[in-house]
Amino acid sequence: MTLIKWNPVVRPTLFNEIDSWFNSLSSDLPTFSNEKSKWRPHFEVLNGNDAYRVRADLPGLDKKNVDIEIKDDILTIKGERKNDSINQNDYSEFTYGEFARSFSLPDDVKLEGIKASMKDGVLALEIPRMEKVDPKVKRISIK
Repeated sequence: MTLIKWNPVVRPTLFNEIDSWFNSLSSDLPTFSNEKSKWRPHFEVLNGNDAYRVRADLPGLDKKNVDIEIKDDILTIKGERKNDSINQNDYSEFTYGEFARSFSLPDDVKLEGIKASMKDGVLALEIPRMEKVDPKVKRISIK
């Protein structure tokens, strides 16, 4: 199993451009009163020699509002950014709401060694990898 990776389209097409435009449109529109919109924080997955590193940009979120779990080799990070102080006539370009992102974990992950930290609105997970074991090759001579 491998990490789910995002691969940008090499040659953009009209359909990809329109799809991208509609996807970004909902997060770019301002919200009025207590409207709930879908919040999509940005994530990155770095593939190091000794560990995978997952980082999420979660501005305005406290670590108590973030939940991280692993079930059936699927890493899920979810949370919610709330603003209870918005009044009926207020205007905001910030996006609030719940989010959830899931990543398939590869076979070489050490589940017991995963560390998570959060500083300045950036969630960082370090997921250690098992050392590569080279298969032993035994030569058999032909008589």
